[in-house]
Amino acid sequence: MKQQAHRHPSSESVTRSISVHGSRLHTGHSLFFFQSLRSLTVTASLFPSSRFLAAALSRPIDFTRARVIVELGMGTGAITRELLRRMQPGAVLYGVDINPAFITHVERKIRDSRFVPILGGAERLGSFLHQRGIRRADAIVSSLGLTSMGPDLRSHILEQAAEHLSRDGVLTQYQYLQVSAPGLPHFRERDFLREYFREVASERVIWNLPPANVYTCRL
Repeated sequence: MKQQAHRHPSSESVTRSISVHGSRLHTGHSLFFFQSLRSLTVTASLFPSSRFLAAALSRPIDFTRARVIVELGMGTGAITRELLRRMQPGAVLYGVDINPAFITHVERKIRDSRFVPILGGAERLGSFLHQRGIRRADAIVSSLGLTSMGPDLRSHILEQAAEHLSRDGVLTQYQYLQVSAPGLPHFRERDFLREYFREVASERVIWNLPPANVYTCRL
């Protein structure tokens, strides 16, 4: 009798199995984990952001004045919820993500009239804002994995962000702490961000998996 070769389940099949056996991926952690297995170069992690990281990204924003806030790469909404918790009643948060599964999840979990989810790539930020009659954002919060991006793409995204940020606005961006590997170039986040922003400060957040640096950028 010919034996069948053993096949490891794909992330899609594992996700389907979990749905059938009851939970339908109701937790953001489960969804983030399985979506990350499918596109780790995009999400750059297997775990959602911690509340400590969400707080560090939100802290530099003046929520008493910010009326238009953009989140790039919102994932399952860990940072989205913190931003909405701090925002004024009349403010609007545009949450941009390229993954339709994340958009669907956050739309289902967050019911807030101030929140507008947008499916698409961060390189189209200017187009997304112009379509809604917005010239500038007061704050941009980015969870994009700049390290894993091609240089042209990340440069274009940062150009869009700098161009569409108000003069007294702020961009916060985090990057996971890197371990240098032989033969691979080290991406210098601070030097890269300084090409687009006059002022770049950083804060280390240890209580996150993995630990991260949060950069606060001003024009």
